[in-house]
Amino acid sequence: MADLKNEYIDINNIKHKVEHIIISDYDKNSKERIVDELFDIMTRPNRHISV
Repeated sequence: MADLKNEYIDINNIKHKVEHIIISDYDKNSKERIVDELFDIMTRPNRHISV
């Protein structure tokens, strides 16, 4: 398995914890959880996405 980072530092030099979620192709609940979490993140006020 890949060596995944536990935190990252943003452009403002602030550290953030990282959570890695591994989903199964057969587990419908885990897919729904990912969709729910993405929806929550994308609908938060003051979200910033760098492109």
